[in-house]
Amino acid sequence: MGRPEISIDAGEANLVAVERFFFLLLPGFSALDLGAGLDSLAAANVARGEAGFTWQIVSETGDPVAASTCMTVEVEGGLPDLRCRDCVVLCAPLIEVQVASAVLKAWLRRAMRFGAQICALGGGAAVLAQTGLGQDQKLSAHWKLQPALAEMFPDLEAVCSVFEEDSAVATCGGGAATLDLFSALIGRKHGSAIASQVADQLLYASVRDRNDRQTRSDLCRLGTRHEKLGQAIRLIQDGLEETLSPSLIAGQVGLSTRQLERLFQRYLGTSPKIHMTTLRLDKARLLLQQTQMRVVDVAVACGFSSPGHFSKLYRSHFGISPHFEHGAI
Repeated sequence: MGRPEISIDAGEANLVAVERFFFLLLPGFSALDLGAGLDSLAAANVARGEAGFTWQIVSETGDPVAASTCMTVEVEGGLPDLRCRDCVVLCAPLIEVQVASAVLKAWLRRAMRFGAQICALGGGAAVLAQTGLGQDQKLSAHWKLQPALAEMFPDLEAVCSVFEEDSAVATCGGGAATLDLFSALIGRKHGSAIASQVADQLLYASVRDRNDRQTRSDLCRLGTRHEKLGQAIRLIQDGLEETLSPSLIAGQVGLSTRQLERLFQRYLGTSPKIHMTTLRLDKARLLLQQTQMRVVDVAVACGFSSPGHFSKLYRSHFGISPHFEHGAI
């Protein structure tokens, strides 16, 4: 069981207020996710001056679990019995759709019925999708995983937000976003002052909320914040499945086609059409690597009207046939 960094007399502790966290590790989980969650809870205990949180690290079978770094983590047991107000932190690979076992899915559904909260990190959103949980809310997924989730589970709303959180299900794409999510969880349970103290202790000065973007925008990477160019890039990113011509994009952001092409050439070194094609090919590669979708279905999902043209562009861009990429799954 997780040990708080302060000494507390068990006889004086308010045991009813103690909230239990179970970190359930799946093979290939991110060690950063686990550490961020544990350190956040430990820092919250210190800030409050009492053990408001306890935690335990578990696995589905009770056996040690290897992280994505090949580091093996010993656990404290298998799937535990849960009670209301417990929180299950599902630590899954960041960008992998991992197939959940029938035992795990049944246990997660039972946990929800008992009133436990499910907090899914990294690829945990894919596991939740397989259980049928989170049907009526947004699920935050890593930007590399989101296209696969959107195609595999069209009835779910998988988004690239920093995190999504309510009383029943919380999700984030993992990585640094784990700190953002745990800051929100701690703030909701014990107030913003405690959450701020946790951020200060962990030297995490730029806590993001659920409405922020997961990644720095293309404009930030390029050292510019041209408003019209930013609008055009977002239109392209959000409409990869649609037929968007440079003239249509230009009209929507209040530019002429020539002005738009000059902006792209100046700041990105390419044209709007080539930029869009590159993003579509990148999305296609993620779908081929992470799902069992047919090549023709991937082509359609990524906005290519002709499978033959898609295959030609894919081979030219990546140096490999999409059919070969699909067969390597």
